[in-house]
Parts: sequence; structure tokens; C-alpha cells
Amino acid sequence: MFTDCYCTQFRRSANALTSVYDDALRPVGLKITQFSLLRALERLGAATFTEIAAELALDKTTISRNLNLLVSAGWVDVAPEEDARYKVATLSAEGLRVLRLAEPFWRTAQKRVERQVRQFMRDPANQLLEALESLQQAGRG
Repeated sequence: MFTDCYCTQFRRSANALTSVYDDALRPVGLKITQFSLLRALERLGAATFTEIAAELALDKTTISRNLNLLVSAGWVDVAPEEDARYKVATLSAEGLRVLRLAEPFWRTAQKRVERQVRQFMRDPANQLLEALESLQQAGRG
């Protein structure tokens, strides 16, 4: 059903995009949320849960819940700290292996999305990312 509400349309689109990526990553046993966390940890190196939450623009509770799944899978190591607010996570060797295994599947999903939006944009990869960055800026202030 059509609505002219941007927020509703973006939420619907976000759900559809999540399905595209989850379906693509299924052979590796990952969801896009897990893949994104692994990539964030690779970019950040060692990072606190708060730093990871900021990097992914998610709340700390969501990060904690999702990181605990990755720790249980052996893909993320967490250094024990006295103060739980400052637990430091790093990508394990097995996590890096799974990430590398998943990347071709992720690229397949990326290409699928680009093909879908190509009809609206000359350079879908760059234009779509620029538009999404602009929307994120609007949400911040």
C-alpha cells in the first residue's frame, strides 16, 4: 500500500534491504547485522562497546546483545575489564576468516541493490550512499 510518509517508506525499504542481505549471507550463516559488526570491528581494531555502538549508530544494548552472539560463536574476543562499561572487543582470527568468507556474498547483495536503483540513478553506488549520508546528517541535527 502506498504512503507519502518518507519515514514509513524508508522503514519498509530498510526491512526489504535487510532481507536482501540476510538472504545473500545465509550460506555463510550470518545475518547482515552480524556482518556489519564484524566489519566495524575490523575497521576499529580494539574498541569498547560504546565505540562500536557509535560507529554503527546503534544503541549500546543492541550492540551488547549482538556482540554476545558473536563472542559465543568465537568470532569476537572480549577482554575482561573491571568496569563493564569499558569492555574491549576485537575480531578473532576465526571472525576474520568468516568475514572474508562472507564478503563475496555481501558483494552479491550490493550488486543486486545497485541493479535495482540503477534505473533512477546514473551512478547508483555513489549517489545512493551520498543520499543516505545526507539523511543521516538530517537525523543528527
